[in-house]
Amino acid sequence: MVSAITVASTTTIEARTATQLAWHAELDGRGGPLAIDEASGLVLATVSGTGHVATRPVRGEPSAALVALDIATGGTRWLLPFEASEWSVVSALAIAPDGILVGGAFSGSLRVGAKVVTSAGKSDGFVAKLTTAGEVSWIVRLGGANADAVQGVAARGERIAIAGTYASTAELRGTPLPAFDEKTPFTDGFVAELDASGARTWVATFGGKENESVAGVAIDDAGRVVVAATARDVVHVGGTDLTAEGPGDGLVAWWAPDASFLHATLIGGVELDGLSGITAVGDHVVVGGFYSGTLRLGDRDLTAGGGDDAFLAALDARGTVLEAWPVRGEGREEIAAIAPAPGGFIAGLVHTAAATVDGDPLPAPSDRDPASGAALIVR
Repeated sequence: MVSAITVASTTTIEARTATQLAWHAELDGRGGPLAIDEASGLVLATVSGTGHVATRPVRGEPSAALVALDIATGGTRWLLPFEASEWSVVSALAIAPDGILVGGAFSGSLRVGAKVVTSAGKSDGFVAKLTTAGEVSWIVRLGGANADAVQGVAARGERIAIAGTYASTAELRGTPLPAFDEKTPFTDGFVAELDASGARTWVATFGGKENESVAGVAIDDAGRVVVAATARDVVHVGGTDLTAEGPGDGLVAWWAPDASFLHATLIGGVELDGLSGITAVGDHVVVGGFYSGTLRLGDRDLTAGGGDDAFLAALDARGTVLEAWPVRGEGREEIAAIAPAPGGFIAGLVHTAAATVDGDPLPAPSDRDPASGAALIVR
């Protein structure tokens, strides 16, 4: 089991076998997405910072780097900066059968290895494919004159799914992404499929009169592409209109392998709710999110304490909640990441006070650093 904890400007990566610490590595910079490629024996960690990241100076305020660690020893195999003339952020990682996928956003000119792309406006999204040796196979830019970003990547065989947000004038591989309202800078959501070479296979969009945000994307065992997002007011997706019950609700939407829209559902109550992560487990998905007040999940009513709480939920392709795991506490709780594990899933949780996960207790973090609470949830 591998985990990452950031304290101040240093990230510690730890590998454990049961309760025994196998190794740990310290990297300069704030931690980001983490992935494991067992076939190549790599632990892939992203860090970001200004001036210096991991072991080298970088341009951009901030810039990011992908560090490949040996899965057995924790030693650094290679390091690849994602440097921008203005700034860059890595928000998503995924392991493909023949490489590594990295998604994020940047402003100005982004250099990754020998590849360079330039943003068309305020910020653009990107997805890059790397070899397991850290060489850049290709990089795809997405965007227009306003703020755009890739916030989720997933792979299944040679199929690659990406998802994120965009505003008016954005395009992907020459295909315009129509904004719900071309006269406003508000962001809509998109989901797209690329082939192994980075060519666009299909793209779909969703949105409304308010800003949408995207938490991630997954491909389940049936080949369906599933997006997790947070929707506000009325969201138009796949020819249907869904209305959030409160200021924001979680949105889960499914597309078939042939790009046809299947189904979408909202998760939320009368207060602000949303989603922060998604992963596929067999033919269903597990999402993580946050809520305030009371939230109905399947046959359970969850009531938040301490302002807002977090949750995990398993959904089938019809949007039915199969199982739910509430995360409660007097501080702030957040599902930071979710990934599949043999027979289930593993989720990363951060918390600022004592908390419980479906009734199981978690101790409070140190009084000196309330933001240092972290745990792994395995189901």
